[in-house]
Amino acid sequence: MNTLMEPLRLTSQLLPKALGDFIALSAIGAPILAVILEITAKARNKIFYDKLAKQIASMSLIMYVLFLGCAAGAATYFTRQFDWLTDWFINPSSPFIMVYITVGFTLAMLLPYTLLWKSMKKNKPAHILLGTCAALGGISTVHVVTMTMKVFFMQQAAAPVPTVPTLPFINHFLVLPGLAGLYLAGLYLIMSLSFAATIGGLYLVLRRNKDDFGRDYYKFSLPVISKWALIPTLAQLAAVTFIIIYLCGPTKELLLANNTTAICFGLSAVLTLLCCAIWIVTWKSATPMRHKIGLTLAPFFTIIAHATVMAGAMNLYLTM
Repeated sequence: MNTLMEPLRLTSQLLPKALGDFIALSAIGAPILAVILEITAKARNKIFYDKLAKQIASMSLIMYVLFLGCAAGAATYFTRQFDWLTDWFINPSSPFIMVYITVGFTLAMLLPYTLLWKSMKKNKPAHILLGTCAALGGISTVHVVTMTMKVFFMQQAAAPVPTVPTLPFINHFLVLPGLAGLYLAGLYLIMSLSFAATIGGLYLVLRRNKDDFGRDYYKFSLPVISKWALIPTLAQLAAVTFIIIYLCGPTKELLLANNTTAICFGLSAVLTLLCCAIWIVTWKSATPMRHKIGLTLAPFFTIIAHATVMAGAMNLYLTM
């Protein structure tokens, strides 16, 4: 029993961060997914792709509102705990200014892309351009957040109370990150597509009565969204496994001997593979709406899996 308590304790502590990551990355990935589906609809001349793209775009706006709410709440909480953080959020030289710019740009493109879907129906190239700009804004946000984290943690390592660098904030983003930064940004991008499609499955299930496009539409759309959840998730699983093996290096026996870390990683893998099984069954099913319970549970399993893998990584780092 004691062996299980420590993984549960660490996972429960990291659940709020896992939920925040899920919301933020879903918000970033949803416009990318929406514009890919819209381009596919035009290329293949299939109206169902366009309807699905519209639903995912509408969902992305909801996710961005949730993301902004969570970010504002987290900023308020942490600035009350650490007064010096306030300067990082408001200082004109802070790299966080670039985060505000990319998020603001993404929202500025996403709002007309979502709200003018019907009125721009006959001007698809311009509408797709709006969606592409929103998607690129999301991708830029991934890069900007990765670089901001790098700057923040470098300053934190240099002093107990990290100060905002005196350089203009734009200077931090004119150089490519190192290999580790690029790999992390790539992982975030994969996760954004995975999380967006995962919550997209739940969104379709919840909207099936409100957006009643008929049985044939859901027979088409649920397998498509399941496939988009499955493939990035498998890529994410492979990438995380590689990172763990790489970080352990010659001390792989430490991973095997650490029960807490092994349980956390094992539980995360089981939950992730369970989600993959749900998506495969839905993808191949002739009646995909029958698997609505699995699609409803998949986002919750994904959040818990994310929390457990972070718990395992944190415990491994502390014991190395």
